[in-house]
Amino acid sequence: LMAAFPRIVEACPDVRLLVAGRGDEEEAVAGLPAELRSRVEFLGMVSDEDKARLLRSVDVYVAPNTGGESFGIILVEALSAGAAVLASDLDAFAQVLDQGPAGETFANEDPASLADAAVALLRDPARRAELSARGSAHVRRFDWSTVGADILAVYETVTDGAASVATDERVGLRARLGFARD
Repeated sequence: LMAAFPRIVEACPDVRLLVAGRGDEEEAVAGLPAELRSRVEFLGMVSDEDKARLLRSVDVYVAPNTGGESFGIILVEALSAGAAVLASDLDAFAQVLDQGPAGETFANEDPASLADAAVALLRDPARRAELSARGSAHVRRFDWSTVGADILAVYETVTDGAASVATDERVGLRARLGFARD
């Protein structure tokens, strides 16, 4: 993200970068021209409440992760907060973003790709609003009531010896536990 930042600022001169989480601030900005360093604000570790507030306040949430993600919980959090999401094209992130409709991706470890995608989103408020709405709707599939119902459906299928879940979704363990879907 830091490598892409000068190009983003060149196209969008009023942009600021907020960085939340752990890390060496000096090292993070070492490659930035001195005049851009004041546009980067390090917030350190933030509480869950502050994280939600922060995610609701940004124009674009960027997840520049380069690997090691097995799911992408931060994307779920950003989508839940209504942020327009731009993430590296890791498989885990692409899955969370539904291969595109819920958020946009850029080529992993490619600062030019990240900058181009970020600039396009920053210049297009309608697209950001569209991503926010789609992401907010899409993220519901990760709600525990939905996930729990799906897991229980698998268990019911196995324990019943059936090839599929019973037609009446309200029957069985899911209904007794309050996970039945309407």
